[in-house]
This record gives sequence, C-alpha cells and structure tokens, in this order.
Amino acid sequence: MRGWLVILGFYGCGTALHEWARVPLPGSLIGMLLLTVALGTGWIRLELVEGASSFLLKHMLLFFIPIVVGVVPQLETVMQKPLPIVIALVSGPVLVMLTAGGVVQRLQKKKQSESMKRRCA
Repeated sequence: MRGWLVILGFYGCGTALHEWARVPLPGSLIGMLLLTVALGTGWIRLELVEGASSFLLKHMLLFFIPIVVGVVPQLETVMQKPLPIVIALVSGPVLVMLTAGGVVQRLQKKKQSESMKRRCA
C-alpha cells in the first residue's frame, strides 16, 4: 500500500509543479522524473514501489483502451493519410524499445564492472 501512496504522491507533486510553477511538461511526466531521481539517489528504496509498479506494468494494456476508443470517431481522418500514421505507430515503439534496451544493457555492464572491482579489491 505504501508503494501506491509513494507513486501517487510523486504524481501529485508533478501535477502541482505543472500547474503552479507552469513547468511546460505534463504533470505525470514530471512526477515520473522526480520518482526516477528519488530512486537513483537512494531517497526512495526500489523495494518500496516495486510491487505497485509491477502491477501497473502487468496491466498497462488497459491504459490504452481510452486512446483506442478516442480514435474511432477519427477513423475517416486516419484512412485519408494512413502511411504517416502507420510509420509513427511502428517507429515510435521501436525507437523506445531500442533506447530502453540500450540503457538497460549499459546499466548492466556498469553494474557488472562495479561488482568485478569489488571482488578484486
């Protein structure tokens, strides 16, 4: 339950920064960036939010239902220019996956090299 409160708290902080400080990013993104900084600096332990975040990732597909329903009334517009839409729909996720994969691989290599240094010392 604490993990949910932490995630919602960071979301709320991000939304407040967006509204009050006029930060030109969506509040949810600001909150996610703040949570990432808190996790990276050790202010928040990963174990605290791991359960809630795993649940959200497991059911992430449900969050896309409103987007799909919102596109249905625009189907005529989509059918007029399908190529740019298909390119965006395919290239966007591919770029995100490649970027995320590259970051994870670099972090794993860094972690392995640090553990090797500890073993040798």
